[in-house]
Amino acid sequence: MTINEQNPDDLSISLSDVWVQYKVRSAHHYNLKRSLVNAITRRKEAPETITALENVNLQIPKGTRLGIVGPNGSGKSTLLAVMSGALRPSRGSVTVHGRVLALLGGPDQGLDPEQTGRENALGLGVRLGESADGMRERIDDIHDFSGLGHRFDHPLYTYSSGMQIRLRFSTITSLKPDVLLIDEGIGMADSEFNQRASERLRTFLTSSGTLIMASHSEGVIAEHCDQRLVVDRGSIAANAEFK
Repeated sequence: MTINEQNPDDLSISLSDVWVQYKVRSAHHYNLKRSLVNAITRRKEAPETITALENVNLQIPKGTRLGIVGPNGSGKSTLLAVMSGALRPSRGSVTVHGRVLALLGGPDQGLDPEQTGRENALGLGVRLGESADGMRERIDDIHDFSGLGHRFDHPLYTYSSGMQIRLRFSTITSLKPDVLLIDEGIGMADSEFNQRASERLRTFLTSSGTLIMASHSEGVIAEHCDQRLVVDRGSIAANAEFK
């Protein structure tokens, strides 16, 4: 999946010479005494540059099931954020074909505590790229699968954390994206719900046109992906197909 000649019509995502860099200031930049001395002497201290991604070149064909692995801080989440469009690279270009569903937040990401479960399901689906009419067609399925019963029409602030996870999981897995990006899974709730959710999750993952998943778990990657990309210190270290 490093850059080579591919027909653009066959690609889901293409990254060319992508860099992500941040300028950060350390604690001494905010030291009052040091700041006064620097002002008097007209000395300027440049912020430190942190490179999160460096010269990343990828062409990911449609239908790919790709697992991204690497240690904490290696750049996995940054790479997914760039692919999703949530983060603009400092340099380079990113091209994505098709409707992208990016699941990069925590179990309550995208939910409004003041709205009901029904309102949250409709709103979350629309924010993730589905039409309002499409979400209204799915709402009965979301309600039934979540198992929330009459609580579906209660405000979210009355929900337990497990109920919120049920709602978000049921809503997300009702969607059919062209490109699915997942950072460390989407979470499930309790053991009873997990038994029903496992099959729905498998169907959701396999029905997505292209799947790109970052995880620390080799088992999760091996179960859902047939190719693996290793990210180390912001660079693509290696890739290999699972046998």
